[in-house]
Amino acid sequence: MKVEKLREKFVAGYSNWISVDEGWYQIIVDCDAAVAAIDPGYRIEQIKEKFGGLRYYVRPSDPAKQPLISKVIRHYEQIALRTCEATGRPGVLMRSTGGWFKTLDPKYAAETLHYARYTVYEPEPFTAPVAQQDRATDF
Repeated sequence: MKVEKLREKFVAGYSNWISVDEGWYQIIVDCDAAVAAIDPGYRIEQIKEKFGGLRYYVRPSDPAKQPLISKVIRHYEQIALRTCEATGRPGVLMRSTGGWFKTLDPKYAAETLHYARYTVYEPEPFTAPVAQQDRATDF
């Protein structure tokens, strides 16, 4: 399996656990190929899911390549935000009744016992606090 080969690229002393579900495996393999094309000697520090998004942390062999590598990684992290982590099909950010986030295909989540308690996450609209001087006063 191609994703297993990535374990060889982990920095010594770091856990080589790839903590994402198989729906994102191809995204990770593609990200690795794109980063390796820029810096064949780069090393992986961590690959995981956090708050429903992909996190791909690396250590370049040449620090001057970090900005371009970061741009590539952000591109694949954006793809993951639209991809079901479980199936690889199109997905959206969902939240469990316990507050855990995961990017999932809502149909798949509804039909799967493990994800049945997840619903599409719709954040509350942000309202900026009103500054003291902007508040109406009664004089």
